[in-house]
Amino acid sequence: MYNKISSDIAQSYYQQNFSNDGQRFVAWYLRNIHLRDLIQTRDDITDGADDKQINAIFVDDEKETVFVIQGKFIGASTIDPEPLREVLSAWIQLRDLVRLQEVCNNKLKQKLAEVARALEDAYEVCFELLTTAKLSASAQQDLATFQEQLAELSERDEFPATLVLVHEDEIRRRYDLALESENPCLTHSLDLKTCQSLSVTIAGTRAVIAVVPLSECIKFPGIKDGTLFQKNVRQSLGLSNAVNKGIKNSIYSDRHRDFFFFHNGITAICNKLRISNSTLHLHGVSVVNGCQSLNTILSCSEKVKTLSDTSLLFRFYEIPQRDRADKIIISTNSQSALKPRDLRSNDKRVLNLKRSYEQKYPKGYFRTKRGEKPPADRDDQLTVFTLRLFRLDTKVLILYAL
Repeated sequence: MYNKISSDIAQSYYQQNFSNDGQRFVAWYLRNIHLRDLIQTRDDITDGADDKQINAIFVDDEKETVFVIQGKFIGASTIDPEPLREVLSAWIQLRDLVRLQEVCNNKLKQKLAEVARALEDAYEVCFELLTTAKLSASAQQDLATFQEQLAELSERDEFPATLVLVHEDEIRRRYDLALESENPCLTHSLDLKTCQSLSVTIAGTRAVIAVVPLSECIKFPGIKDGTLFQKNVRQSLGLSNAVNKGIKNSIYSDRHRDFFFFHNGITAICNKLRISNSTLHLHGVSVVNGCQSLNTILSCSEKVKTLSDTSLLFRFYEIPQRDRADKIIISTNSQSALKPRDLRSNDKRVLNLKRSYEQKYPKGYFRTKRGEKPPADRDDQLTVFTLRLFRLDTKVLILYAL
């Protein structure tokens, strides 16, 4: 992991925006683990003269947490207790924001106004000691002592704080998790009173089969921005696609009541599903077959709202296992033949390539799925349009066209 980070921070974004490898290491962590964007990362770094032992600080409103980061990027195998004492110093100073703002550097001064508002709203404070080395035996003892003291003091003076060691193995684990979670976890509640449904358990897996009115389909989150299809192997192919044209024509035709019979249905998987008070609650929902259909239905939303007698078949499966989900994705996408690059678009190695490319070219975009569109702030000249993978013996040769 140390070698990978060293390679990544040699790229132009880190070299041009941060003055030393210590700052670049913390910036890499913010970008790749906390998924902060380019501007946020530059703003979060407070390292420098009068940083008061705070290398980076930011407020995560979703987690209701203030993250305070102290980074030690060294090639040595172990570190002594000194970085822990620096974290403790930062904690003591944060308890008096007025005093800290008087004596700290300008970058930290600006961040503390945001931190103060978060603390007023009872946000927790999480100190992360970030290092590529292991703690020495004495440092491990100090870590246990400091964590215990923070827990006791947090209960006493209403300043909830925790101290977390993020060492090389933990960095790797968090990196892999972040790599697989490019999109937010979506939740949705479907009113079963508007549907006809059947709840079953098949092969030890919970499933709900539902006949859903088209007017309810457009209420699913993440259709327009594509986040509902995060586990799909391709995004919308556009309304000019022959299949999508047929769907649209069926909605506007006088035979729209037969839409249910014309369509193969939608397959959605989720990490967890439950039924309560005639409501189906879906956590971590993703549509793995039906991206084209739902995008087309959404494009006809005003017409769809007027159709009270037009429905679509949904299959909801509780599939938290990644390997089973991948098999379902491949098996259910047979209407339009999948190409080899489609099947590899969610592969961990491809996602790793995407991450590496976009770190090297911050304004670039690495397209891995057919129909995927780059964000507006990316440079078209640095967008990868084609991705082909060929297996040659035990090696993978990757060709791409810009």
